[in-house]
Amino acid sequence: MMNQTDGKYAVIVNRYAFPEPVRIEREDSGMNNTTRMIYAGDERYVLRVYENHRDEAIVSLEHAVLSELNKAGLSFRVPAPAANFDEATVTRTPEGKLAAVFSYIEGVRPAIAVASHIEGLGRAAGELTRKLGELHALSAFKPVYQPYYEFEETHAAMHVEAIRCLSSKLPLTSEQEEKVESLLAARNRLTALIARFKELPRQWIHGDIVFANALAAGKSIVGLLDFEFCTVDARAMELAVVCAEFPCEDDALSLERISLLCKGFGSQFRLENEEIAALPDLIQLRMIDVWLHFAGRLAEGLDGEEVWIRQIERISFVCDWVERNRAQLHTAFQAAAAVQQSTV
Repeated sequence: MMNQTDGKYAVIVNRYAFPEPVRIEREDSGMNNTTRMIYAGDERYVLRVYENHRDEAIVSLEHAVLSELNKAGLSFRVPAPAANFDEATVTRTPEGKLAAVFSYIEGVRPAIAVASHIEGLGRAAGELTRKLGELHALSAFKPVYQPYYEFEETHAAMHVEAIRCLSSKLPLTSEQEEKVESLLAARNRLTALIARFKELPRQWIHGDIVFANALAAGKSIVGLLDFEFCTVDARAMELAVVCAEFPCEDDALSLERISLLCKGFGSQFRLENEEIAALPDLIQLRMIDVWLHFAGRLAEGLDGEEVWIRQIERISFVCDWVERNRAQLHTAFQAAAAVQQSTV
């Protein structure tokens, strides 16, 4: 007999062969999905309901990539989709939403203040980069999402005038208005670099490795989560995305943490010199893409204005920080370089 906290999720869970008794509990959810914990006998699973789209091809691709990775001998765990009674890993809810069930991975969110977690996250990102490059079966898969460097196409609705129109309706300070213009200038500069980005080595990447999408146990990183946005992109974007987590008011601390991350990454995979040289721009590319993403959410009424205003502050800070610290970043990135270059 099922003792559920929310009956609508029981309809999904009843499509799976879980050991009794089964209990559904509410857990933390992200902005894109709703999650529930399933306690079934002595086992635990995670139920995910996709809230931002109803495209089965996207979820099926995510599960196909995860299936290959679960056979790849990784030193950490990745989600393993469970099959329902129809032998499918994607379940359609009565409302038409998509849902999936994954085996639970034990662990807690890693902490940015813990050195072993930083290096471990870099090591996991490097190992994943290496494995994704080696999995020949992935060549048969067609990406659903555009690479980061196609951000102008991905966020076509958020063109310059649309951003300015959106900003004009918000209670921005004069300083925040200047930050919007600065971000638009950074966007224009990155647009001019798209041809260069396209020349970088490309492969499948996770595309969103951050502390919130990882799990730690003790000093080790034991899991990477949320492969929903995996796609073929510039290989170096994998490291750039993680690096964007670290800029803070303390420049020395930020650079120390990025160096530690790159040490971990470089212990598993080395980037070519042209990739290392592009990393500062790729970090900014990640930031501008996130900024445009949240602009789109605001325009569609999915977020309140305070969400995008926070993004203006954070993303402006990171982009400016990268610009001020390009020389120091070159030194920090050497731990992930195939051929280390002089930093003099």
